[in-house]
Amino acid sequence: MAIMIPRLISHRINEAIQNQLSFFLLGPRQTGKTTLVTNSYKSLPHLAYNLMETGQRIRFEKDPSLIIAEVLASQHSYFFIDEVQKVPEILDNIQILIDREQKTFALTGSSARKLKRKGINLLPGRVLSIRMDPLVYPEYHPQITHQSHLKRILKYGELPRIFSLVQEGKEQLAEELLYAYVTTYLEEEIRAESLVRKIGAFSKFLKIAAEESGKIVSLRSLSQDLGIPHQTIADYYRILEDCLIVEKIESLTPSQERGKVVKAPKFIFFDLGVTNASAEVLGSGDFHAEYWGRIFEQWVGLTLLRYMRANNLRGKLFYWRDYSGREVDWIVEFQGQWIPIEVKWGENLKSVHHQHLDYFIKSHPEKAKKGLIVFTGTHSRKITENISAVTSDEFLDRIFKGLL
Repeated sequence: MAIMIPRLISHRINEAIQNQLSFFLLGPRQTGKTTLVTNSYKSLPHLAYNLMETGQRIRFEKDPSLIIAEVLASQHSYFFIDEVQKVPEILDNIQILIDREQKTFALTGSSARKLKRKGINLLPGRVLSIRMDPLVYPEYHPQITHQSHLKRILKYGELPRIFSLVQEGKEQLAEELLYAYVTTYLEEEIRAESLVRKIGAFSKFLKIAAEESGKIVSLRSLSQDLGIPHQTIADYYRILEDCLIVEKIESLTPSQERGKVVKAPKFIFFDLGVTNASAEVLGSGDFHAEYWGRIFEQWVGLTLLRYMRANNLRGKLFYWRDYSGREVDWIVEFQGQWIPIEVKWGENLKSVHHQHLDYFIKSHPEKAKKGLIVFTGTHSRKITENISAVTSDEFLDRIFKGLL
């Protein structure tokens, strides 16, 4: 039986419950939303609904106000509604229950697509909005003690159930579930919701989008490769964003560099296991070094995003590249500072690995004081006065805990 991994986000959920605040927990499927809320609510007398269940969903689709009658009849104070995006019209009635009856709700959702439609009530000012992601490194520390452990994480990702299977040595079953995840996503989120007209074209796009994950996106280039209008490609990416499958990373564009830096965004799949399954590379044996480097870079970026969200840190993640070819993999904007980060797969570091960091720091001395190289070596080291190379299990401490 898999052991439940404590989640960083739990303290925010518990704080909301202790203060009788309703919250909206939004995150991709299989990230553990239902498990976390169920565990947090288990000591509270509450009523739970799962709108993934056909019977439950149909009842509220026919009459969204039915929730008011059932909540009042229950005489409970706490309520859990899972996958609320399935019947977004129910939210108007939940607002009445929060405002007039002082009821407390835990709401979860795995897609923002329906919730973004015009006229949908997202309960502004009434609920806390919390994002749930796959596991983040501090939650399963010290599972990475060797590069082979890191490779398993990069290959199979950090969805809790998949992670547990891999730790138990059940990689083949993990692969099967990851491929099923992609198929289920296509069937349930795309075909069932009629988000696109041609599921075959979207399926081809999904594979290429996974192959391009973490790269600067050229819509016109993808359009030519797929034979699909570039506006359709943009719409497809928007669907992936709304369904929480990809993260959009904007280019950092300082005011003095406008016209000198690349502005196109990067898109990263939310989990590396899903990336690899979508790109159809699982089960193909060991990856080549270049591919390991690409997904390691994405892992660092995803870890930064998840850590900031889980701890409610007011930070942002960018990348930076100018038209001369200089590039910094990640820029964390945190507490008014820019922290440039290069990511390298391997133990050996050369001067070329910090040249672009040097240039960026010297070009922005007021906001960029120091930079990092995150690499797969075993010991951190000082590179220059302003640049340190840190291991994959240390970089979060260096960025967010004042150790730079």
